[in-house]
Amino acid sequence: MTLLIDGHNLIGALPGIDLADPDDEWQLVQRLRPYAAAKRQAMTVIFDSGLGPPPSWQLSDARVTVRFAPPGVEADAIILRLVRASAQPAKVTVITNDQGLAGKVRAAGGQVRSATLFAAQLAPARAKPTSSLEPRPDPQSPGFVDIYQDFMASEKDQARFGSEIDQDSAIWIERLYGDDLAEAGRAARWLGRFGGAAGREPLLDALSHRAGQVRAASLLALADLGERPAVPAIATRLAQDESSMVREAAAQALGVLGGSVAAAALHAALADPKAKVRKAAAASLAQVQARR
Repeated sequence: MTLLIDGHNLIGALPGIDLADPDDEWQLVQRLRPYAAAKRQAMTVIFDSGLGPPPSWQLSDARVTVRFAPPGVEADAIILRLVRASAQPAKVTVITNDQGLAGKVRAAGGQVRSATLFAAQLAPARAKPTSSLEPRPDPQSPGFVDIYQDFMASEKDQARFGSEIDQDSAIWIERLYGDDLAEAGRAARWLGRFGGAAGREPLLDALSHRAGQVRAASLLALADLGERPAVPAIATRLAQDESSMVREAAAQALGVLGGSVAAAALHAALADPKAKVRKAAAASLAQVQARR
């Protein structure tokens, strides 16, 4: 049996992994490897092109092969291509909750398994042991939550930007408009975290960038900035952008920024054709409504 996994769709079905994490693909692969070894099952994981993902060979091993769709191509298209190219499509099983993709896979002769059910079979991530000599923090404490979130944000910033984290905003704005798409996406995230007022207009301009990964990064960056005036522009991306990755990022950004315009846009997105966008819209809508 050949196993094809709709990577970002499966991440959305797994507890403990967030699609907004910069290392979400790596986290998924770490959960798949012990399963693949125990079952002696080779599998291929296909991801949408992300915000500067590592080369596939850094994630692949003997049983788990990782592929990223090229810019402008969705993972769904790669999965369907692999099913249709198989000499025995009936022996190809696709793991996904995306009903649109599932229908196309079945029409091509392939099999489909629920990502939710498959996620339940994967071993949950283990928490790191806490020293018995140190008091165990109370995760319900608001003070602990704030400190922990600040710590995690700082760790992610260091991982994403490294020694360049203190560079001038003008350098990052120049990279945002450059030809290197991975650097442009990285620049967008820096401007969202540290660019302040200087990053506002470049990020709004980048919402019409030719590359979906840069548009998505800019949407999340505007949310990081707390840029409430950008909500109408973000809502337009959620409703109209051709890339499901961008629409998903728009839904996440609106959940952070909130307001009645964001809520209306998120409610409309509950009918989006892509399951991962609907899931992001539902989570963000609940987030907005909880703050009212």
